[in-house]
Amino acid sequence: RYEVLIDGGGTPFSTYDVGERVVVPALRALDVDELEVVVATHADADHVEGLLAVLRSVPVGTLVTGAPRPDVALDAELRRVAAERGVAVHAAVRGESIVVGRRGEARLEVLHPPAGDVSSLNEGSVVLLLRLHGQAVALFLGDVGEATERELAVPRVHVLKVGHHGSRYSTSEALLRAARPRLAVVSVGENRYGHPHPSVLERLAAHGAAVVTTQDAGAVRVPLGAR
Repeated sequence: RYEVLIDGGGTPFSTYDVGERVVVPALRALDVDELEVVVATHADADHVEGLLAVLRSVPVGTLVTGAPRPDVALDAELRRVAAERGVAVHAAVRGESIVVGRRGEARLEVLHPPAGDVSSLNEGSVVLLLRLHGQAVALFLGDVGEATERELAVPRVHVLKVGHHGSRYSTSEALLRAARPRLAVVSVGENRYGHPHPSVLERLAAHGAAVVTTQDAGAVRVPLGAR
């Protein structure tokens, strides 16, 4: 068994520690005693604040990030805690693969960002394609928008982790034509932005994707195998 965590949530403008109160207990409940890879897609609080508690509480092999953001306090704090815990940090670059498991059964292909990326935090998100035994099964978009989606080499996948919590500016028609997911998972909670936007839900429905949101379903478990 191999265990990877992509992002860890967070509560901007609040003292509630999602990592300590939710993510770490969830990992314990799933019998996760160590993580081979932890991915911080980008240094927004709602994605990586919870990873601080994870790094402090769970043995981690490698922390995968985008390019360093020395002007972002949370990015610096994440790297400081990783160093404190002896966790290797790797900046992901388009075109490389992160091999997971002793036999390399699982690979996380980095579709974004390119080397030298200087995009905004959202558009600089690490975008990953999960392959199992060579087959593309899941796509994780981080918070990239439609302009960045056009740069991605996206194959057909079984599961799509919907971009930017269902923002109307992500998960475009072109991306859905390429990915053709059977299942779309929206990571979202109560928010003032209107996520997930009705237009995104309509696009997903038009492409035949079943939609599950964490706001409605809580933790979502998806068996990954042959289509």
